[in-house]
Amino acid sequence: MGRFSGWTEGADALAPISRDRLIPLFDDQEWRYFVDNEGDLGGVWDDDQFYFLVRGTDSTFLHIQALWHTTPKIDYLEHVRGFIEEWHRRRLWPKCYHRITDEGRIRVFCENTIDYGDGATDEQLLQQVTCALGTAASFFEDLTTSLDL
Repeated sequence: MGRFSGWTEGADALAPISRDRLIPLFDDQEWRYFVDNEGDLGGVWDDDQFYFLVRGTDSTFLHIQALWHTTPKIDYLEHVRGFIEEWHRRRLWPKCYHRITDEGRIRVFCENTIDYGDGATDEQLLQQVTCALGTAASFFEDLTTSLDL
C-alpha cells in the first residue's frame, strides 16, 4: 500500500513541481514577476530580489533565494555576522548568509528550500512561497533596523 493510497486526483492532488506551475500561482496573487534570460523565475518585493528555482537531479527541490537590496560597507561586517548568527539561534528559517563583493560591500542572502519528491499541491507551493517572502522580509527589516540604515 502506497504512502498516499486513497489520494484522489484533482485540484488537491500532488503533482511534480516546476517553474510553469508557479507562474499561474503568481498570476492568481497578482504578483509581478519576470523570467530572466536563463529561464529562471524571479521577482522583486520591497526592493529585494527573489528567485524561485526548481533544482535537484529529479527537479524536486523548490529553492527560493532572496537578495537584500542594501549593500553595507565592509565596516559593518562583524555586526552583520553577529546578527545572522543570532537569527539562526532563534529561528529555523530562512537560512541567511553573506558574501563580500570585490568592491568591499556586503551582500546578504536568505534561502528557503523544500524537497517535494512526492509532488506538491498548489496550496503547498503557495504556502512555501509566501513563507519565504515573509521570513526574508522580516529578516531584512530587522537587519536594517539593527544597522540603523
